[in-house]
Amino acid sequence: MKHSCRARLVDSEELDAVTHVHTYEAGPIASDAVPGQFLHIRVSDMSAPLLRRPISILWSDSSRLVQVLFKIVRIGTAILAEKRVGEHVDLVGPLGTPYPYDPARDAVLVAGGYGLAPMYFFAAYHPAQQQRRTLIYGARSEDGIYLRSRLKGVFDEILFTTEDGSLSRKGLATDALRDVLASRTNLTVYACGPTPMLAAVQKVVAESPAPDTPCYLSLENQMGCGIGACQGCVVRTTDGYKTTCKAGPVFDAREVIFNV
Repeated sequence: MKHSCRARLVDSEELDAVTHVHTYEAGPIASDAVPGQFLHIRVSDMSAPLLRRPISILWSDSSRLVQVLFKIVRIGTAILAEKRVGEHVDLVGPLGTPYPYDPARDAVLVAGGYGLAPMYFFAAYHPAQQQRRTLIYGARSEDGIYLRSRLKGVFDEILFTTEDGSLSRKGLATDALRDVLASRTNLTVYACGPTPMLAAVQKVVAESPAPDTPCYLSLENQMGCGIGACQGCVVRTTDGYKTTCKAGPVFDAREVIFNV
């Protein structure tokens, strides 16, 4: 269910000069949020910036608190990063289609950069049963790997990849994914990250020994209204064009047609 509220910022953590974690007190949103969904955040009470910012949910306690991980990109996120504990922020959420979950299959979660957020929420939200949760987390360098101290608490296995080799395996997240798919069975793949990475994940799964492996992608398209009205975030699919904010952001990998 979608909610609109003035949420109090109860914690603000600066991970580096452009990366922040905000924790908001927003009971209705926290209660309904599930992995893969996002918040639509109004960063200012002024007339500009006009549009809200869509930011993936990093974590929720399912009752009172909801958390986001974001990067300062332009003026909107810069204003958001300047908020201080105790201030109130206008939130709408949770929005979007979440990740399907099959507890009978091992989960392989592929994150690129800030795409870590829904992957972390997925593992934290679904309690461990018999399935294994493997995180494959890729970035350009070690500096782009976030929240490392928190990851061991929710994942059974963590595979880091960096393009410059500064942390663990040198290469791309999809290199590690290819190896996992070649050596294991009964998997579901979940991914979030830059579009080129998602297109590569789609291709690696399709070319794996088990091309019918379920695979779900969370797309990182720019959004305007957040409710599917403005058509500003459409993605091409096998069933025509769909809005990322309403039909997604999570899509079955087999239906997305990438232009990369």
